Amino acid sequence: MEGNHANDKSTKNTDAAKTVIQLDGLERLTMDRVARISGMSKGAVMYHFKTKRSLLAALLEDYARHLRRGLEKHEVLYKGIVRNTFLPGFIRWFRSFQKDNHGWAKIGISLLSLHHQDPELLKPVRDWYAGVYARVHSMPMRVRARAMLCLMALEGFFYTHKFGLDTMREEDRQLVLLRLKSLAKEIRQKTFLKKN
Repeated sequence: MEGNHANDKSTKNTDAAKTVIQLDGLERLTMDRVARISGMSKGAVMYHFKTKRSLLAALLEDYARHLRRGLEKHEVLYKGIVRNTFLPGFIRWFRSFQKDNHGWAKIGISLLSLHHQDPELLKPVRDWYAGVYARVHSMPMRVRARAMLCLMALEGFFYTHKFGLDTMREEDRQLVLLRLKSLAKEIRQKTFLKKN
């Protein structure tokens, strides 16, 4: 029971930290501000996170968990073996993210851009990407390059959206997404037809 209480307090602190990032940016993230927003004392916040770096590590773990859950949530909407649900799920996830990312765009880009040179802090996110690339690598050789092309195009959409640079006309974006969806369907069909 004590562990759940501690986890609740830790979650309350990371949620408060995410609120600070969304409202004021990562540069304004302090233990005092987290305490104020979470309704806890600074000492209580620091009981869970001894340093700002440990809070940032928890935020990056939370971000990686968000990435994993976001893909899983959309991937389960498709039937078939896991490697065949991956790209359609990723495409649907992007469409959902574009409509409402629940603040994750600002949180993710803030954390990644300020800590891109700290491999230890970024390990959870790097591990998530390694898993994504491993899934593409597990596909038959004849579709692997096309699958990676789809993935990189979607990542480009994600990051231009996160950085606030997505100035593509909606009709053009829909045309590209339709082409990616068609390519993903073609990849699914080819993985069923033959073995590598």
